[in-house]
Order: sequence, then C-alpha cells, then structure tokens
Amino acid sequence: MKKVMFLAIAFVLVFQVSAFAESKIGVFNMQAVMLQCDYGKAVAAKLKAKFTPMEKDLKKDGEAIKKLEAELKNQDLALKLEAKQDKQREFRRLARDYQDSVAAYRQKRQMEQQKLGQPIVEKIVKVMSEYGKANGYTVIFEMAASGVSYVGDGIDITKPLIAELNKLKKAGK
Repeated sequence: MKKVMFLAIAFVLVFQVSAFAESKIGVFNMQAVMLQCDYGKAVAAKLKAKFTPMEKDLKKDGEAIKKLEAELKNQDLALKLEAKQDKQREFRRLARDYQDSVAAYRQKRQMEQQKLGQPIVEKIVKVMSEYGKANGYTVIFEMAASGVSYVGDGIDITKPLIAELNKLKKAGK
C-alpha cells in the first residue's frame, strides 16, 4: 500500500514539473515602452507643444509671487498697518490664484495625456499579445502592476516590444 501511494505521488510530481518546464514567462515595463516607442515620443511632442506656453505663464506668475513676498518681508517695518494688510491680502489672493492655476494646469495635462495615451496602450496590448503568441510565452506580466521585484536574464521583453511598436508605426498602422 505504501508503494502504491509513493508511486502515485511521484507521478503527480513528475507531471507537474513537466508542465512548469514548458511555461515561458515574460515581463515588460509599460512606462518605458510608452516613453521610448515612436508613438509615445509623438504624444510627448504634442503635449510639450500644447503645454509649454502654460508652463511659462505659470513660472512667470510664480516668480511674481516670490517677488511680492520678498517685498513684503523687506518693507515689513516701513509700511503702515493698513498698507501692510493690503499687500498681505494681495499676496494671499495671488498665491491662491496661482495654486488654482497650477491645479487646473495639472488636471488639463493629465486628461490630455490620458486621451492621447489610451490608443497607444491599446496598441501596446495588441503588440504584446501577438509577440507573446509568436514567441511561445505562457504569461506576460507588466512589471509595475504585478509587483515584480526581480527579473532574470531573458525574461524582460520591453526592448523587443518597443521595436515591434516602432515597426508598426513605420508601417503606418
């Protein structure tokens, strides 16, 4: 009876090991693919062209607020109480408006980035799926989402995915 149980367990283990031996696992870095593929570079250029003027305006406003703050500190003792309070109110109003502008800018940029990036994500998923099937992968994980902390040699397929996406872009698809 012990021999039969031992043989049964041995067969189960042997078949499990052979099933795992045939598995091929890959991982890729979605952010690197998005930033380094030609599609991602085109989106980055569009975002830069659209949002650089806003960034310059925000930077100018931020510098004006810093200048006003420095004036308040330097003139603190020289100003009369009423003039001092007026300047402080103006400073608080400008600072609040600046913070609102920065928040609106970030929201607009994020929405635009998502709108332009969604079609790229769909292309990445399609290319990754085709690449996985063509190269015999059993499973492919996205590094950040899966929490992968170590990747052995030959498992990271980020660069081949970027190359496949660039071929797709050059083909005009």
